[in-house]
Amino acid sequence: MSQSVVFDYYYGDESSQFSFYRIPRQLVTGQQFKKISTDAKLLYGLMLDRMSLSMRNGWMDDDGHVYIYFTLEEACEQLCCKTDKAVKLFAELDSAKGVGLIRRVKQGLGRPAKIYVLRFMGMEDEPGEDTPKAEPPSCRNPDFGKTKVKSSEKPKSGPRKIRSQDLGKTECNKTDKNNTELSNTELSNTDSSIHPGAQPEEVIEEYRKEIRENIEYDHLRRQHPYDDIDEIADLMLEVLCTQGSFMRIGGKQLYTALVKERFLKLDSSHIEYVLDCLRESTADIRNIKAYLLEMLFNAPATCGSYYRAKVNHDFHDSG
Repeated sequence: MSQSVVFDYYYGDESSQFSFYRIPRQLVTGQQFKKISTDAKLLYGLMLDRMSLSMRNGWMDDDGHVYIYFTLEEACEQLCCKTDKAVKLFAELDSAKGVGLIRRVKQGLGRPAKIYVLRFMGMEDEPGEDTPKAEPPSCRNPDFGKTKVKSSEKPKSGPRKIRSQDLGKTECNKTDKNNTELSNTELSNTDSSIHPGAQPEEVIEEYRKEIRENIEYDHLRRQHPYDDIDEIADLMLEVLCTQGSFMRIGGKQLYTALVKERFLKLDSSHIEYVLDCLRESTADIRNIKAYLLEMLFNAPATCGSYYRAKVNHDFHDSG
């Protein structure tokens, strides 16, 4: 008789040390995806994860569209299914027969097909089409960097606030927080790494909705009434509306797709971590936009170590 395995509980942030396949929430809750099978949604998540490999290898076409290689054999192995089942799953997602979340381009000569994993909230219809370069007023919150939070008035005293008038200034001091060096970060109104492109209003609203769900916006507003959660959410929205192949964050040139993928992983714990760092920082942060961009981008990788260090420090102090 085989012995059953007993699984233990998670403690603290232990779950953050593992790697996960991500299935976008919209694929589960969106009405347009209700007819897609659960296995097809899982396959989309597997292919979405493969995008990071493509970015590392520089697999892009002349228009900057990232493509992947994901064979039927791999799908059968990872989904534990037969070939005919895998064929049906690809067909469910394909732009030719299915919902249009992937587009396959045959190469011939026995080579695997290129697969373009398309954005589930709408993007270019086909790789190779001319993408509009104009920036309509709607693709970016016109009041970003100007407006005050629309909630009730906040007391002047309290934790450090993110001042909207600071967003977009060109200089940035160095700060010791998380060994983050922000000097010479090229983020200004005239030479910004963020270039919001032409996005339909419904796509922007979908992004805004997803951001607020991911970071538990209402909860954060209640827990941090004196912090400008709206400014952080607007900055995240601006990043997700950005088009172009590269962005500059922390002095590094990064693939825009990689940055967007990281920003879509942010949740309420990451935002609270950034707020904690802002409160504890004693540096004169002149370019708050650059600071926030780098803190948000690094948050998934650094917040766990940050809080463990704080716990260890408090433990030794109490001892």
